Amino acid sequence: MTAERFSLQLKTTLTALDNLFFPPTCLHCGAGIDSAAQVLCGDCILAAQPILENYCDKCGSPLRDYNCPACSETDFAFDLARSAYVYKDPVQSLVHQLKYNSLRSPARFFATALLNIPAAGRFAKGYDIVTSVPLHHVRKRDRGYNQSELIARKLARELGLPYGEPVLRKINTLSQTNLSSAARRANLQGAFALRKNADLAGKRVILLDDVFTTGSTVNEIAQLLKSGGAAKVLVLTATRAV
Repeated sequence: MTAERFSLQLKTTLTALDNLFFPPTCLHCGAGIDSAAQVLCGDCILAAQPILENYCDKCGSPLRDYNCPACSETDFAFDLARSAYVYKDPVQSLVHQLKYNSLRSPARFFATALLNIPAAGRFAKGYDIVTSVPLHHVRKRDRGYNQSELIARKLARELGLPYGEPVLRKINTLSQTNLSSAARRANLQGAFALRKNADLAGKRVILLDDVFTTGSTVNEIAQLLKSGGAAKVLVLTATRAV
């Protein structure tokens, strides 16, 4: 038996034993699932709300009466934005598990979901680099990782595009969660900067984040990317608050 085959069999055996003593469960409702990679059970998958149609051509927001409140209130610097799911349970639970409970399996789930949204086939052909909304180094150290980076790296790998970090976070800002739109914008002023070695001239950039709420964060970064010479910025987010 070759070493590679032995390693594969050992991995399979250990996975089976792990599933026997610690059976995988849905990260939202706790129901049993076949594999931890599934993250959600069948019922929760059906309850999730993917954004596949009737969305704003610019910012990707689900539309009501063909009116987009987000675009009427903000002059977005990015060229367009798309999101995989509406930010409601059970998907909201996955975001929280990814951000706060050190569970990384939802990152692959969201990367796969983004590949299934309309026009996903054009991403690899029309763009040059994938990046993510950066965390301040203190927050990244405390959390152990940047959840948006995890999704972005998996997406970049699937698209066959390089992952890069042309933007850094200079200020460890307050959480945006409970801030108004105006307070969010004020909170982000001066928070980000381009790295000295950022090479963006003519580049078409995919910018990834976990949640699109008002768009203040991704808009701030899109402005920076454009100021550094980026030709186009596509914002992809795992979820969209409505």
